[in-house]
Amino acid sequence: MQSLSRTAWDEFIKCKRCFFISRKLGIRPISFPGYPINSKVDSLLKNEFDFYRKKNEPHPIFKQNNLNFVPLKLEEQKLKDFRNNRKGVRAKSIKTKFEIFGAVDDLWLNKDTNEVVVVDYKATSNKKELDYVNSEKSYHKSYLRQLDFYAYLLELNKYKIFKIGYWVLCNAGRTDQNFFESKLNFKIDLLTHEIDTSYIEDSLVELEKCFNSDKIPSASFICDTCRWQKETKKI
Repeated sequence: MQSLSRTAWDEFIKCKRCFFISRKLGIRPISFPGYPINSKVDSLLKNEFDFYRKKNEPHPIFKQNNLNFVPLKLEEQKLKDFRNNRKGVRAKSIKTKFEIFGAVDDLWLNKDTNEVVVVDYKATSNKKELDYVNSEKSYHKSYLRQLDFYAYLLELNKYKIFKIGYWVLCNAGRTDQNFFESKLNFKIDLLTHEIDTSYIEDSLVELEKCFNSDKIPSASFICDTCRWQKETKKI
């Protein structure tokens, strides 16, 4: 059975042509180094929420937002696997031959509904108040799909999913810090997204047809890479 990552699926959603060239033909775009500071924030948040997970107590941010949540109690190895980029949460697609997977940052438990809450950590530095749901930026729309995909994976694994997903947003741009002094302060907020998994299987069917085809899809007008290639041909 062929595996399909959330990242590859999202590439297809953004641009069928780029997905085909990268995943079918094996011609990958130029890659850029990751963001080590973001990775460190991610690691520290996991340590922090795991501390309360072991105690089966709510994180202070839950109390601040009047949420009757606790970090979801999972067997330690399962949690490690769920967070591992090469393992992640895995499930067999219903309408295709793919085994789909994705690595989650965290899972919480809504104690009022006994449902699992899908969570992703985000670190940034932006002076503006961010609103992923109503943003027109393509990478913000990708954040929405990310929560949807994780929720769908968990649904396929028989978890009962809370209809609202969360981002833990750590923003260094919205603090009054004036000097570095060997530290960086973050304003931490919870942003929400109403989960929608209804479109995912149909998109996987389209993806499978694309992948099994020998025809390269047409260029997308909204894809930066496709537009760049089109403009360079005029030179």
